[in-house]
Amino acid sequence: MSRTPLFTGVYPFLATPFTDDAEQQVDAARLHSHIDELIVAGKVHGITALGSTGEFALMSEAERQLVAETTIDAVRKRVPAVIGTAAISTKVAVALSKHAERAGADAIIVNPQSYWLPTEDELFDHYGAIARAVSIPVMVYNNPGTTKIDMSPKFIARLNREFSHFISVKESSGDIRRVQNILELTDGKMSVSIGHQSLGLAAFATGATGWTTGIANTIPGLCVAVFEEAVNRRNFDKARQLFNRILPLCDFYAEKSLCRSVKAAAEIMDKPLGPPRLPLQRLTQADYQTLRELLIRSGVLEPRPALRKA
Repeated sequence: MSRTPLFTGVYPFLATPFTDDAEQQVDAARLHSHIDELIVAGKVHGITALGSTGEFALMSEAERQLVAETTIDAVRKRVPAVIGTAAISTKVAVALSKHAERAGADAIIVNPQSYWLPTEDELFDHYGAIARAVSIPVMVYNNPGTTKIDMSPKFIARLNREFSHFISVKESSGDIRRVQNILELTDGKMSVSIGHQSLGLAAFATGATGWTTGIANTIPGLCVAVFEEAVNRRNFDKARQLFNRILPLCDFYAEKSLCRSVKAAAEIMDKPLGPPRLPLQRLTQADYQTLRELLIRSGVLEPRPALRKA
């Protein structure tokens, strides 16, 4: 498989499989097989681990290191492996970033995690410590919906000016204008990947060249097809037709949360990834039925009687 440039294309933010028992341990074997299927059958452009879809905030440092190592081993350099290293403390974020580089990650992705809202200078110093700790490329991740910290395009451009290996941003604020703002303020030195699944097509139209999304765990081939038509072929009529097939599914995932929805879909499609980790729980029976119908309408699932674990 020929590689596209780093951070270009569809990068699933992996769900982390857990065992379906009281211990809810990381299921490394299942994670390995899931990654292999995404690369071989889904033909994704890269793999990203330990984001919100991967429930990283519910894992210990040791578990996160296990997921990082398993991901890098499973990818086997067929596509870029990007590891999420966000943490509340700068010390832990630096340690996880160093570990990812030692383990062989092609890049890391870092969003701010904070119980206390940092000032802009404190946040800049936090990223600066990570930048000085690694030499691999870094994707900055702006997701104010979960972190409550909204990094402005000007702030992101400042990071790019100061640290040359900060080369991309995953923008999940929901403000589509940010794509153009970031490209303009960085003179195109930072690429933009959209994180919001329902805004994928709109972001491509405004200059985004990546789609880093949890929904690609479920429909990798369709996500890749939208990207290819919109970005590589600039055929937005065809891209729109494809995107309209999956938009109701994208909206459902946004409403019900990616980590719950991805795992419910995997169960429905007989490719189980285990349950969400407590305190998160499975979707309701009614949600399972709605999701099954959306998967059928999108064309990735054949109609059949519903199956649901108790």
